Amino acid sequence: MILLDIRDYLKAAGMVPVRDLALHFNISQDDAKSMLEHWVKKGYASKLPAGSLCQGGCRNCAPDSIDIYQWNNPDSTHN
Repeated sequence: MILLDIRDYLKAAGMVPVRDLALHFNISQDDAKSMLEHWVKKGYASKLPAGSLCQGGCRNCAPDSIDIYQWNNPDSTHN
């Protein structure tokens, strides 16, 4: 199930921009965001504030134009 794949990807990465997740799974950004919101509602993930930088910090993207999510409970295996 793709929700579990997204969970595992986010857990491994710690934080990920929606754009990168969508590219990795070959899905739309809207679909990726919807699936990430599933984990947000369960309390396992959270959306970082606008203007946050991703882990690379390369600043190639305008920080206000990207949505970044992080995994809140990396030791949890619950879904």
